[in-house]
Amino acid sequence: MTDLIRLTGLWRSQTKAGDTMLSGSISPTSKLIILANSRKQKDSEPDYIAFMAPHEKQEKQQPEKSQIPGL
Repeated sequence: MTDLIRLTGLWRSQTKAGDTMLSGSISPTSKLIILANSRKQKDSEPDYIAFMAPHEKQEKQQPEKSQIPGL
């Protein structure tokens, strides 16, 4: 048995600038984003930086007919 506690799964994607990033949900209202430290100048600086951000609000979609019971 391990003492590790899972926080979230992370998905790899790209930023608008084309850099690789990892992101995953932390709660219904926030997400974790991990980016490479592109400003690293010394070995004592971190390789990656983790950020928390709010989830973007998504417009409610109308359910498709196949998702409505009885249709």
